[in-house]
Amino acid sequence: MTPLASLRIPSALWTSIRDDVLSTPHLERAAVGFAGIVQNGSSRQLLIRDWAAVPSDEYQVQLAHHLEVSPVFWARAAKRARVTGEGLVVIHSHPQESDRPRFSPSDDGGEDRLVPKIQARASVPVAAIVVSPAGERARCTEPAGRRVETTLQIVGEPTGRRQSAIDSRVHHRQILALGQEGHSLIAGMRVGIVGAGGLGAHVIQQFVHLGVGEIVVVDPDRVDASNLSRLVGASRLDARLHRRKTRVARRIVRRVGASTTVTEVPQSVTCKSGAVPLLSCDVVIGCTDNHWSRTVLNAIAFQYYVPVLDLGVELQAEGAVGGRVTWLAPGSACLWCLGILDPERVRVEQLPRTILQEEQTRGYIQGFDVPAPAVVSINGVVASLAVTEVLARWTGFAGPAPRAALLLYRIADGVVRRASPSPRPGCPTCSSAGLLGAGDLDKLPWRVGRN
Repeated sequence: MTPLASLRIPSALWTSIRDDVLSTPHLERAAVGFAGIVQNGSSRQLLIRDWAAVPSDEYQVQLAHHLEVSPVFWARAAKRARVTGEGLVVIHSHPQESDRPRFSPSDDGGEDRLVPKIQARASVPVAAIVVSPAGERARCTEPAGRRVETTLQIVGEPTGRRQSAIDSRVHHRQILALGQEGHSLIAGMRVGIVGAGGLGAHVIQQFVHLGVGEIVVVDPDRVDASNLSRLVGASRLDARLHRRKTRVARRIVRRVGASTTVTEVPQSVTCKSGAVPLLSCDVVIGCTDNHWSRTVLNAIAFQYYVPVLDLGVELQAEGAVGGRVTWLAPGSACLWCLGILDPERVRVEQLPRTILQEEQTRGYIQGFDVPAPAVVSINGVVASLAVTEVLARWTGFAGPAPRAALLLYRIADGVVRRASPSPRPGCPTCSSAGLLGAGDLDKLPWRVGRN
C-alpha cells in the first residue's frame, strides 16, 4: 500500500460534514467520505468529493463517548468503492472534547475491526477523521496496520508550511502590510506558473520579490526577437541564443538575490511531464494563450483540487481592451461554464502538424496562426491583479469578505469589475456529477504518451 500524503476537501463540503457530525452536542455521530485518488510519486492523496451521513436507524450504539454503526452501512460504502475505485474516509465526532481531538482507544479498536472488513470487500485506501468543536485530526492505516497521522487540507487555504529563515531586513515593508504570519505563509508557498512569456514573466518577477518559497515554471518555448517588447527580464542575447524562457525565470531570482527556488519544467502542460509537477503546488497561475493548455489547467483545478488563477488579456482594434483574472477551484464556475473555452479551438490545437496544415490548405481552418496583440503595460496590470489576489486569499490582509471569482479589467474606464458566476448544474468538469475530485480515477487531462 502506498503511503497517504494528505486528505484534501473543498471548504463548502467540509463545512457540511462538520455541521452534521457536530449537530448532536451530547452524542457522537459518524459519516463516510468518498474520495478520488492521486498517485504522486511515492505518495498518495485522497480528494474527498462526496459523503454520506449515517442514518439515525443505523446506529447500534450512540453515546457521548462511544459509537457503533451497523455493518450494513459500511457494506454499502464498500460496495460503491469497489465499483468506482474511490477511497473511503471514516469520519466521526468527539462533540464534548474541548481541544483539538485525539483518536481514543475505542477508536483504535473500532478501526482494527472495520478497516480489514472494508478492504476485504474493496481494495481501496481507507483514512479516518475525528472532529471536535475545536478542530479535527486525520490519519491513515499503512501496511501491517501501522497508523500514521496525516494532514487534512481545505482547498484554497494555506497549507501551514512556514519558511523558517526570513530576512526581515529585505521584506520589512512587506511585513508591515502582510504581518509576520502572512509573510511566513507566502514564503512557504509552492506556486506553479504555466507560461513564462509576456504575462508569466511579470508574475514570476513579482513572486520572486515577494519571497515565495518555490516557483515551478512550465513552458517549452524559447526566447525570440518578437518577445523582447514584452518579456521582462529577457535580453537580445537571450533571443539570439534562443534561450529557454524557464532559464530566464531562473536568472530573475539570481539577479534579485532572492531565496526562491525555481524548478524549470521546459515541457508543455498538455503533456504528463509538464502537468504532474503542478499537482503538488498550492496554487497555479495560468499565463498561457492557447485553449488546449487552458483546458488542462481547468481540469487540474477541479479534478485534482489544485486552485488555478487563469489570466487572459484582450486587445482589439475596435472593442474591449483589458484583461481577466479567473479563480478556478471547487465551488466556482469552470472555464467551460464561463464560455471562455472554445471546443473547436481546443480540437484544432490538438491536431498533429500534418493534419493541421492539410485542413488549413483546404480552408477548413482560418486565422489559427495569427499572432495575438500584446502590450507590456497591460500584461503588467493583469499580472499584478493575479498576484495581489493570491496575497489576499492566502494572508487575509484584504479583509474577511469573500473574494470574487472573476476580475475584469477594462482600460477604457480603468475599472476592475468583480463577479462570481455560478457553475452550470451537471457540468462535466466542475460538478460532482463530473470530474470534481476524481483525481486519477477518471480520464487524465494531459497526454500520457510521448511528450
